[in-house]
Amino acid sequence: MFATRAAYVAAPQSGVKGPLGPGSGPCYKAVMRWLLVFLIGLASFSHSSEARACSCMKLTPAEGLSSAYAVFIGEVTKIEPNTATKFGGIEITLRVSEVWKGEVGEQVEVRTAGTSAACGYRFVKGERYLVYADRDEADPMRVSLCSRTALVANAEEDLDFLGKPTQELGDASARPKSNDRKARRRDNCSASPGPGEHAAFGWVLLLFAGAALALRRIA
Repeated sequence: MFATRAAYVAAPQSGVKGPLGPGSGPCYKAVMRWLLVFLIGLASFSHSSEARACSCMKLTPAEGLSSAYAVFIGEVTKIEPNTATKFGGIEITLRVSEVWKGEVGEQVEVRTAGTSAACGYRFVKGERYLVYADRDEADPMRVSLCSRTALVANAEEDLDFLGKPTQELGDASARPKSNDRKARRRDNCSASPGPGEHAAFGWVLLLFAGAALALRRIA
């Protein structure tokens, strides 16, 4: 009798489960799934919140021309903090070559907000831009991300609409011809990704890494 009882006690009891280890149990798996969803949502929000802060209505070239105080092509020669007006932000100095609208000299200073979240346009020194500038009491020459301002190489639609400039300034031989512009546009088709694209790629890698870790814990 005692031998039989001892055998019964020593035998494994299949109906009783032992302690749950890491990565097991329905509650743990549910928490990990919700955590994964939260991380994806957080990454998406962080990546797009700045872009959403500046809301613009897309303008046609005709609307951009009619609403702007000045429209011209200029090469950026200097970028510095704006101390000339109450507007603040950044001051950009450009060497002007062609003008379609407005009273613009061979050199002009424009202002823009310091961040894209505040609709500031990001200029790069040495690059040439087709600039659509506004004017108001606070600032005589201001550029917004909502305008049709763009790199000359990316402004084919606008340049075709604008046609011949009303005024040409500086050394005419230094200005690129229309064929040169078309060649630059073709080169742009194979250009390397910009900073924004690199950032987006980094977010994708981060999401995949988080998803892989979560799935590994669940498995």
